Amino acid sequence: MTNNLHTPNDTQAPGPTVASVLRRGYAEYADLPAVVDLSGNVTTYRELGRDARRLVAGFGSLGATKGDRVVVLTKNRSECFTIDHALAIGGFVRVALSYRLHQREVAEIVHDAGARIVIVDGERTSELAAELASFSGRLVSIDDVSAPTAIPFSSLFGDAEAEAVDIRPDDLVWMPYTSGTSGKPKGVMHTHRSLLSILRNILVELPGASTDDFLVHTAPLTHLSGYAMMAYFMRGAQQLALDHFDPGQLLSVVEKHRATVLPLVPTMINMLLPTLESGQYDVSSVHTVIYGGSPIAPDRLARAIKAFGPVFVQSYGLTEMPYNSYLSKQDHDFDPAGTVPERLASAGRVSPFVEMRLMTADGPAADGESGEIQVRGDAAMSGYWNLPAETAETLLEGGWIATGDVGRMTDGFLHVVDRKKDMIVSGGFNVYPTEVENAIYSLPEVAEVAVVGIPDERWGETVHAVIALREGCEVTQDQVEQACLSSIAPYKRPRTVEFVDELPKTGTGKIKRREVKERFWIGRDRLVNG
Repeated sequence: MTNNLHTPNDTQAPGPTVASVLRRGYAEYADLPAVVDLSGNVTTYRELGRDARRLVAGFGSLGATKGDRVVVLTKNRSECFTIDHALAIGGFVRVALSYRLHQREVAEIVHDAGARIVIVDGERTSELAAELASFSGRLVSIDDVSAPTAIPFSSLFGDAEAEAVDIRPDDLVWMPYTSGTSGKPKGVMHTHRSLLSILRNILVELPGASTDDFLVHTAPLTHLSGYAMMAYFMRGAQQLALDHFDPGQLLSVVEKHRATVLPLVPTMINMLLPTLESGQYDVSSVHTVIYGGSPIAPDRLARAIKAFGPVFVQSYGLTEMPYNSYLSKQDHDFDPAGTVPERLASAGRVSPFVEMRLMTADGPAADGESGEIQVRGDAAMSGYWNLPAETAETLLEGGWIATGDVGRMTDGFLHVVDRKKDMIVSGGFNVYPTEVENAIYSLPEVAEVAVVGIPDERWGETVHAVIALREGCEVTQDQVEQACLSSIAPYKRPRTVEFVDELPKTGTGKIKRREVKERFWIGRDRLVNG
């Protein structure tokens, strides 16, 4: 195809891109089913490619060109597949956000990314239109809900199909946002080259991926499921999206469609157990459950293995460089009548395509000693969008990425034991204490606050706020929650609030957040939970 040829003077070496791999799939798997919905409608790979090219043309009609950022804010739905394919083959940059973000958080990211287009589910169109009153780009509503500034998604599909775009391996393709301890969202830049490396790493650990596979996505396509989605599309699998997690519905869909692959976060595995163990659904078709995003308690993982069999694959990574280690299916295989093996508490072995080191203040950690996890490989981000100083803090000399996580290596297995940056993982979602603390500080009665993650059997961790009030003031937990709901996503609000006279501080007056946290984790061997 002439659009993919480079002139002899090109300084960038040609190579495959996500776009070229997807276009190859439209031809190679043309008549195979690609997308199935709950009503039984089937879209073939040929039709998916056609719809993606039509949508690229539709984006072009809105003034979008190669390299433009497109924000996507939706629940899981069949349209997500078409959108993601169109963004990749059209040369756009996918900025997929958690649907649970507050509209102010979404607006901040839209402006930071300099987005050209924002695509949103209908139920959130009006609130986002109001928040983006000064937005110079175009707002697209998937459900065609009336809003003065919104364009119906369906209107973007005309008869015209876009021509192939000349895309290079080092062009940006995905830019997920992650927050730092300061709470400022940061765009993590991934190129076609790094995203293909990520997808390769996934497929190496899942060698059975094929046209016989059927994926059901109930984990967010903006996060864990999104990577699995692209990897399996590269192998001609068929896929179905569920817009929310319901144990009975999920297992019913698995049984009906003889689904083979389930990407899940640990909280979902926990919540599946009672229904799964009831034996009312046939899940024998499932040969792979991909999970990650937060740790899971070994005893509950063992229960899931007894119900599903040794079909689990765990991965550890970060937005800046996902999928760095894997706990394989073989590692999950054990005698249910025996002792739960220690390796089930680990994040597995390091990927063959990743270099990893554990660093202490004095240098490399010894075997069994804890240190900061640092990784290096071709799946690494290019940097943070328009944040050179923050990029320099994370991308270290020699290409190493500082993860901010603390781990130890025992018998070849990586154990993640703490988070250097105090991040909380609740139900598979990242919560950064400073964001929550800043929201609580909006209450004038609050003198000091420390937000920490505390153990929770269902969510792994929940957000807990420890507050010291100004003298003579009173505040209720409901007021604290409302202060948070006015500026941050609901899942970030504290589920429990504690009032104290004073918080522990260093000699320089800095609150000792770690000391606040540690008393909730007494008797546990790590400061994260599952």
